[in-house]
Amino acid sequence: MSETKPATNELEFIICVTTFAVGAVDIISFSRLGGVFASAMTGNLALLGLYSARADISGVLGTLTALSCFICGAALGNLLARPRDQASALCVLLGVECTLMLVALTLWFAIPHQHSHAGTDILVAVLACAMGIQSIVGKRLNLSGIPTVVFTSTLTNIVITLSDMLATRSTTLPGDTRRQIATFVIYLAGAVCAGVATTQHAAILIFLPVAGVAAAFAAAIRARAGKSR
Repeated sequence: MSETKPATNELEFIICVTTFAVGAVDIISFSRLGGVFASAMTGNLALLGLYSARADISGVLGTLTALSCFICGAALGNLLARPRDQASALCVLLGVECTLMLVALTLWFAIPHQHSHAGTDILVAVLACAMGIQSIVGKRLNLSGIPTVVFTSTLTNIVITLSDMLATRSTTLPGDTRRQIATFVIYLAGAVCAGVATTQHAAILIFLPVAGVAAAFAAAIRARAGKSR
């Protein structure tokens, strides 16, 4: 039996809304939850070095929490996705991620957002676990090499293509590069929206990533239902 796969436009929608969510989550975690990243683990490694040098125990614990929970989320996501085709895997992964984001939403209004507060570390753990699962979502989307949680490699691919076009005087932008540029901009848009909400102390802040992941989950369910007819 052939593998069930969503249509390309459905995959593109999922990658766009989850990318927006990741951009918002990184701003939320860094600006309001102790100066750590929920998805950017390279950034957390750098921060771990900085906090260690400063003997900032709270910062060290926060980055270690994010790192370990991201790893756990990625491992869980991989185990959940392994026995399933793409459509089923995306439904399961996004369903679990959506559940974790709803837990984060509940915690957001239940705990004080204070540096070194235990509740803050728990919220970081939940978000980082969700982002670990999101990293596996990106792998299963398998679209233009876009990971959805880290965009340094995406930026590198964009620069390589654009510099090759300049060298060859080509004016045709490949479809993969258009997707990469779009997701790069969408990540920035998620970060900007969360940044504006943060500066305005708006309650909508936490709803930005929740809405993105929920929209992706709904799209995955629709895509799977459409393929099963």
